[in-house]
Amino acid sequence: STIPQASAIDLTRQLVHIFAHEPAHFPPIKALFLLVTSVTLTLFQQGPRDHPDIVDSFMQLLAQALKRKPDLFLCSSLDVKAVFHCAVISLKFPEAPTVKAACGFFTELLPRCGEIAPVGQVVHENGKMLLQAVIEGIGGQASRNLMDHFAEILFALNKHCFSYLSVWIKEVMQQEGFPSTRVSPEQKHIFSQQILRERVNKRRVKEMVKEFTLLCRGLHGTEYTADY
Repeated sequence: STIPQASAIDLTRQLVHIFAHEPAHFPPIKALFLLVTSVTLTLFQQGPRDHPDIVDSFMQLLAQALKRKPDLFLCSSLDVKAVFHCAVISLKFPEAPTVKAACGFFTELLPRCGEIAPVGQVVHENGKMLLQAVIEGIGGQASRNLMDHFAEILFALNKHCFSYLSVWIKEVMQQEGFPSTRVSPEQKHIFSQQILRERVNKRRVKEMVKEFTLLCRGLHGTEYTADY
């Protein structure tokens, strides 16, 4: 089995960045991007946990593609659903840089829901799974210093998939003991409503997430909050 090298993925990312707006030179870069993506998706089927550096580089490549050449996501040979699922898995990695890169991918992906049909379809069909992973992270699964990055995903979901998010967040928060046994149904409801109401001020969303993560971790009102 072929394991891609992080350096090869990084090189592909740089080539996408450099040649994105040069139609004459882009076809081989596109072919390389699709090949690297296909090979890396295979790694996810075999178990990506041992290769956080590869996953990190892969998420950065995908984010760069969305930023510079989003129509790559229109290629019939690109499995957008598989890419989405892999990025959700990456959010649960113990390595902070990998999680950060996965968050960066989603903050580039979600604004494309309206303009790139395959992206919109995958997000609308699988977005609840993304929200579940994000709330899990906020609930205590992820490091506290990553909360701003999780807040960015919530903000993007709210801005670009509001009608879906309002349904998903209700369903996800109805799970008993989720994301933490320390938060009451009322506290979860208040947090959900706060998030849904704030579609303009990203800083406010980051503050709400910080507040909620402290409640979930049982740290609210303790000395831990002083340096947070």
